Amino acid sequence: MAKVFKYGLIIFISMSFFTHNQSQLLSAILSSPQQVFDLIKILVLSACLWNGLLNIIRASGLINHLSLILKPVLKLIYGKVIEDKEAYLYLSTNFIANMLGVGSLASISGLKAMQALTKYQTNKKIPCKEMMLLVIMNTTGFSLIPSTMMTLRQSYGSQNVLGFFIYSLAIGFIITVIGIVVSKVIEHYG
Repeated sequence: MAKVFKYGLIIFISMSFFTHNQSQLLSAILSSPQQVFDLIKILVLSACLWNGLLNIIRASGLINHLSLILKPVLKLIYGKVIEDKEAYLYLSTNFIANMLGVGSLASISGLKAMQALTKYQTNKKIPCKEMMLLVIMNTTGFSLIPSTMMTLRQSYGSQNVLGFFIYSLAIGFIITVIGIVVSKVIEHYG
């Protein structure tokens, strides 16, 4: 990948000089840091907002009610490990953060869930099936409120911030179900 980037950069710079567009290339290069800063600022502030919302949900006790509602779904996905209160708390928090579309917060609770799941490993070098399912759940990107994507679309001036929503919901759901089914099949026959 480094070679592709290096040679691509050489080709693009050469083409800008060949087509006399070097001022536009320089302008794009110089404006990149500001664009990156603006994007990071928006994403960090959005994460703070959703983190605050998640903390309010947790402090109000709503997380316990949501966890009870989600328990059958999480039991179907993760199995008996849900009976472990510590693992269940982190797995349910991770699931809720994923549903809110806040990947950075889901990562934090996912790491804590991974730590709680280490006691289920038979070999410390090989992740247990619940750890693999957690990775699948975090990787597939299924969320009911894709807040990060909505924030990005709004920050770039989209006329329809939710234009992708139905597709995102359908694709995320299908990929998540396929990931869980494949994991269960491998677990059963593996």
